[in-house]
Amino acid sequence: MTQRIKTIELIDISLQFYEGMVISEVKEDVIFELEHVAQILKICNEVYEGQNFVYISNRKNNYNVNPTIYFELKDVKYLLGIAIVSKRYEALKVAHFEKQFCPVPFDIFSNMEEAQAWAKTL
Repeated sequence: MTQRIKTIELIDISLQFYEGMVISEVKEDVIFELEHVAQILKICNEVYEGQNFVYISNRKNNYNVNPTIYFELKDVKYLLGIAIVSKRYEALKVAHFEKQFCPVPFDIFSNMEEAQAWAKTL
C-alpha cells in the first residue's frame, strides 16, 4: 500500500487519497446520487491535478446507488477504473448490477488488497 496523501471527510462520504487511487466509504443509509459524483470528481481533480486515478468504493455500510450516475462518467478524462470492495453478499450482488451501466473498467472484489493490486494494473 502506498502512503496516504490526504483524507477528506464530507457529510456523507469519507475519501482517502493515495498515489493513483482514492478509496471512498459512503455512510450508512445514504442515497448516492449525481451530486455526490460531481463533488467527488471535483475533489479528485484538485488532489490529482490532471493525473489518472482509480476510484475504489469500500462498501462497509449499507447504502443505495442510483445506477444512472455511471452514464455521467463516460467523459471523465482521468478516471481509469472503478473497483467495488465488500464482504457483504447483497452489496456484491448490487455491484454486479451496477457494472452493466459503467463506461470505464469496473471490477468487484471481496478485499481491499486485491482491489488495490487491480488498480495498479490500469
